[in-house]
Amino acid sequence: MADFSPSGIEGMPALTADSLQFGDPRVMGWLREAVIEGDRINRSDPMYDLMELGMKYVAGEQGISSGSQGQPPSYLPRLTINQSRKVMQAHVSALTDIKPLFAYKATNPRFSTQANVLNQLTVAWWVTQMCDIAIADCVKYGIAAGTGDLLMEWDPTAGIGGDVTLTARDARDTLPWRPAPQQKSIQMWEGLTLRESHTVNVMRALYPEYADKFRPTTDSLLSTLMGRFKQVISRLVSPGDDTLSGLSAPAISSRTRSGEILLYKTYLTDRTKNLTGKPIPMGRPGTSWAYLVPPGGYLYPYKRLIVATPEFPLYDGPNPYWHGQYPVSRLMPWSLPWYFLGRSLLADLLPLQNGINQAAQDLFLGVRKWMDPTVLYNKGAVSESFMRLFDPRRTGAKVKLNEVGAKEGFRQLDGPNPQVLALASEALDKMIAQFNDLSGTPNLLQLLELRQLPGADTLTAYWQAMTPELRQEGRMVEAFLRDVAVQHKCLRFQYESNARRVAILGDAGSTLQDFDFEPENMIPAMDPGQPGYQPTFDAALPRDVRARNFMQSIVFTIAPNSILAMNAQEQKMIALQGLRMGVIDIWTFAEKLEIANMGSPPPIPLPPLGPPPDPQLVLQSIASGQGQFTIDPNSGQILQIREPVTITERLMAQQLLGIGQTVGPASGRKASGQAPPKMEQKSDGRTTVTGSRHDAGQGPRAQ
Repeated sequence: MADFSPSGIEGMPALTADSLQFGDPRVMGWLREAVIEGDRINRSDPMYDLMELGMKYVAGEQGISSGSQGQPPSYLPRLTINQSRKVMQAHVSALTDIKPLFAYKATNPRFSTQANVLNQLTVAWWVTQMCDIAIADCVKYGIAAGTGDLLMEWDPTAGIGGDVTLTARDARDTLPWRPAPQQKSIQMWEGLTLRESHTVNVMRALYPEYADKFRPTTDSLLSTLMGRFKQVISRLVSPGDDTLSGLSAPAISSRTRSGEILLYKTYLTDRTKNLTGKPIPMGRPGTSWAYLVPPGGYLYPYKRLIVATPEFPLYDGPNPYWHGQYPVSRLMPWSLPWYFLGRSLLADLLPLQNGINQAAQDLFLGVRKWMDPTVLYNKGAVSESFMRLFDPRRTGAKVKLNEVGAKEGFRQLDGPNPQVLALASEALDKMIAQFNDLSGTPNLLQLLELRQLPGADTLTAYWQAMTPELRQEGRMVEAFLRDVAVQHKCLRFQYESNARRVAILGDAGSTLQDFDFEPENMIPAMDPGQPGYQPTFDAALPRDVRARNFMQSIVFTIAPNSILAMNAQEQKMIALQGLRMGVIDIWTFAEKLEIANMGSPPPIPLPPLGPPPDPQLVLQSIASGQGQFTIDPNSGQILQIREPVTITERLMAQQLLGIGQTVGPASGRKASGQAPPKMEQKSDGRTTVTGSRHDAGQGPRAQ
């Protein structure tokens, strides 16, 4: 009987006890074929060839029509009006001018402290690691090329003792392995290969045991990496030819080498099971991702990872991340079901961009021909030196001619018809207007101006600016951030140490006072008999099993349309209006405004949430004086001392605390709530929220 079941990966050599311990050289052959197949899948998409073109247009490398191949003659204008860059900046600003959009909430109140620490770490990480810049770069890929990938990894050298890093990637360097039909989510694929490059010194630091084997990859093979920094020189070999031939042929020393090493990171959904009848240790001993596979269990429950250069393998073992996902999130602002890759926003705008450039060049050339006209000379009246030196643009020129009959010495030809230039100018304006209309730039600029606490008028303007195209883009970014939020949560629980939390958040980052948590991490480890004991967090269970159960109890939330701030603005306005009218409590208001550390309402006597309790139990609770039940002396109703849940119950708790509507400093009266709140900027820089009028002749009062 075999020691292991089949992996379910076509062409992958079967795993044996020896290959599990020492590796299998045949895996390199499978990896080369997988890279070729994944590159072919990407190249077969109609959008593939347009991805590079969109990037060039945004960077200003736009074709200038000259009527012939190559560079236009030097006397033709090279004017370009880069509307593509303006579109890129507007969309990226609107989609990334944000704070962390996702927040974490504990489904079990016992773990609310850990959820709060996780939220604080997220905010600190967002700032220190410049996550908004990384997401902006990914959005730029999505706008220009149609698809952008975001890689999330734990870097032990980043920050204080390591940190989560985000890296925007060219989607052409994410090579799929048997992607699911009609499934755009990367997590539904059977596997993928991340193609990247590093310097020799970086590779030696990452894999010191192979330091003497590393040598630079040939430039012809490095040219297959589409995400390299753009260089002035062209690629030595076309990517398509090199991908199919260079991977199958061994590198030779005669090829040009620039100093970088090509690296492949292949993540696979490997379904190999342990059939040996005994536990098998997996992962590097001492690491957080080392685990024990019981008999009949999957060897790679969190996926399999193969790291290799084009010449030899570096690692073949478990994925080091507990989340069990591919560490890549894919953004497609405009996704088409019949395209594997997304459709670039610029795909329909490039012809207009060419037309704008051509019209601007023609108009500029026409004006130049008027200002610097063509001159006809009479050789019998003027000399050769005069023709070379005379400039018709010079004012006040005096020319002495030899009289030859009635013939004039030279004559200036009129330039283009002024009506033609006027038509060209009108056509240019219309094309720019059409370009802006298709790109949605005016609506994005309007949204950016409306990002304040809105009143009734600004909320209406928000809805008018939110075109269907912009709503769709916002929803695609929100969906893209789901994988980012899940992976970030898992990496924090797996790698975040107590010392690092304290260094970032101070004493608020420490959870060591919770006796049911392991030292140095936030994973529960409970013993039977402890208060709140749950079998899923039993200390006898492996840490990765407890971690998976714990991570399921911490969920992230993201509101629809929150990217474009429309939903958040509307909800904030409603919450503030309700608070001023006294129909919303302060805790609900804080949740709507995402105010941290507001706390929870205090427990008060309320009707039980479940079935009526046993009267005998109620009497014992009342007698002890420390129970959770009591009796209303007025009605005789059984009440439970619990935390308020509904808004009505929270209002009751708020009233018991003596908290109510604030009193205006000007008139000493509470806000009437008769008009929606509006945010106003004062001349001295102060920002105030104004409400409704209270008496005739009295203006709006700041609350």
